[in-house]
Formats: sequence, structure tokens, C-alpha cells
Amino acid sequence: MSTRRLAGPVVLCCVVAVTLVIGSGAFDPSHASAPSRVAALERDVRCPGCVDLSVAQSDSAPSIALRNEIVASVLAGQSDRQILATITHRYGVSILLVPPPGGIDSVLWAVPAALAVGAVVLLGRALLTRRRQLA
Repeated sequence: MSTRRLAGPVVLCCVVAVTLVIGSGAFDPSHASAPSRVAALERDVRCPGCVDLSVAQSDSAPSIALRNEIVASVLAGQSDRQILATITHRYGVSILLVPPPGGIDSVLWAVPAALAVGAVVLLGRALLTRRRQLA
């Protein structure tokens, strides 16, 4: 296969890789101030009575209580990891909108992304094969 024919799939793979790295939060700034830490934690914790809303988005009583608990924990000097550990101990890992690093949860979140990348690669190969057959 010539270099010219590989250019499209290589560019596509690079775009997908950059998108995944940026979406992973690898370049997010650290949350130094208390209000920004609170806001970040509220975005990462799911409303206990909702399907897919964060506690920051919900005005239900359990969400308000959880927001108050997050604020109190941040002001008490607890780390984000400690706060999330306390919340997940009480509600389970499903309370997090973003999976914790490592473990089976990360695999379950990564599988759809890997399948999507695989489908794009297979589609690209099929289109290249079809183009060769028509040429």
C-alpha cells in the first residue's frame, strides 16, 4: 500500500487519538480553589434520585444535601479522592458520572470507544478495498 493511501486512515487515527486524550481530561487544570473544587466534584457526582444528572444540575432534596456535604468536606480540608471515596462508600460506584481510574469500570467505559474506533478502521479498510477493486 502506498503512502498516499495510508494518509487518510493515519490522519483519522490521529484525530481519534487526540480527541480521546483531550476528552479524558488529561489537560484539565488542577482545581486549586475551594469553589472550583466544589464545582468539579458536583459535576462528577450523579444525583442520587436521577438517572443521568449531576448533583450540580439537579435541585432535588438528595442532590442539595449531597452538594452541602461536598462543600463541608472541601472546607474541612479533605482531598477530592477522600470525598469521592466517602460518597461511593455510601452510594456505590454508580453514583459517579465518571468512572474511577482502574478496575473493571474503566474497561466497561473503554469498550464502546474501542468498538467505535475498530468500526471506523474496518469501514476505512472496506472503502479502500472497494476503491482498489473499482480502479
